[in-house]
Amino acid sequence: MSPWALNRFIHAVSCGAIFGYPTDTIWGFGCHPLIADSVSRILQIKNRSPDKGLILLSSRLEYCAAYLDADLEQLKPIRRPSAQPTSWLVPASAFCPPWIRGNFPTVAIRITDHPLLQALCDRLEAPIVSTSANRAGRATVRNALQLRKQFAEELDFIVNGFATGSGRPSEIKSLVNGISVRSAS
Repeated sequence: MSPWALNRFIHAVSCGAIFGYPTDTIWGFGCHPLIADSVSRILQIKNRSPDKGLILLSSRLEYCAAYLDADLEQLKPIRRPSAQPTSWLVPASAFCPPWIRGNFPTVAIRITDHPLLQALCDRLEAPIVSTSANRAGRATVRNALQLRKQFAEELDFIVNGFATGSGRPSEIKSLVNGISVRSAS
């Protein structure tokens, strides 16, 4: 993505654009987490209940701090490198919107070094919403072509030119007790 295209994309996301993109795990849908209308559009595309909550992806834990009710000591496991991408369920702060955490007292976050997500989050100084690129109950798309065929009319942007991860969803662990809620297999 050229610097001009990246600037245009980041500006659009800060104004409410929704997009399909490769993540450190699978292809996903994303938007700015504080723009409720954007999150609502993604939930409509997916036919997903807002009760389920969404994952926040970020290049830095600091960008997620306002969404979390945990201190630096409690967050140490998130900072440790892991062999596979891991999303952590962390107690949500009062600031964390219900359209992100769903009907849960926690918010799911994942810190990633994916180049697209690093550029986007660092420029926004914020995390982004992440959820699999599929309709509820259907398989996740595997590439930009599938994404374009299925969702081009419903998305503002489709980002390609970046590698995606393993093709499997992240592991999900509870920060409070370390128990795995979903394995990555």
